[in-house]
Amino acid sequence: MNTNRLGSLIVLSVLGFVFASQSQAAAIINPHASIPLQNATATFSQHLTADFTPDKTIDGIISGPDWTSWAVFPDQFNTQTIVWETKNDLTLNHTTVNFLLFHQELLALPGHSLGHFRLSYTTDNRDQFADGRADGGDVSANWIPIDPVLMSSSEGEIFTEQSDSSIVVSEGKNQYPIYTIGSELTVDGITGFRLEAISGRQPLNGNFALSEFMVSAVPEPETYAMLLVGLGVVMFGARRKKAISI
Repeated sequence: MNTNRLGSLIVLSVLGFVFASQSQAAAIINPHASIPLQNATATFSQHLTADFTPDKTIDGIISGPDWTSWAVFPDQFNTQTIVWETKNDLTLNHTTVNFLLFHQELLALPGHSLGHFRLSYTTDNRDQFADGRADGGDVSANWIPIDPVLMSSSEGEIFTEQSDSSIVVSEGKNQYPIYTIGSELTVDGITGFRLEAISGRQPLNGNFALSEFMVSAVPEPETYAMLLVGLGVVMFGARRKKAISI
């Protein structure tokens, strides 16, 4: 990876902290850099207290007055899978791509973050996977694991890549972190992404709450100013609701 791309990854990772309390993610992310996703589908979703369904990971709401995450209690001790289709075929040519995983369910107790997970992509036809179901959804496709080049968190977590390209998360504050996973991809016709949620870090029950999942190409330097405009909005409007356990 060249120095410019590495610098871009680091800058976007830092900017990820800016997104923490913004309820409308699209207001900050450069629409030309963000990759639109659809038909979020999961193998299992939590339905206790409220519906924590996969569609909430792409609704543009990072946190808000209502439950806005995908979670998997009481089946959190089994690997659960969530997949998304790209709205358009995505062709990447040595393109740096960032995956932003938000754990901003402020109505939940701190610590509802992913502890072990793996990202993959597919070029299969969209009619072969991702049926939009919250439970027992079709997540089968020819998935190719994504090799992480940069791994960072807004709260100082440590990321350790495993031999199967999965990522183990440890230490850090483990409150409401934002993970940024960067990779350089050269692929023709990506139609979807997969997240295998192997375990969560919630200290009481091992659950997690993924409030938003974003995929974005690293913006060019001139777009950084647009991202920074959102900082004032976030700092002015940030607030947290009383936390309760889920």
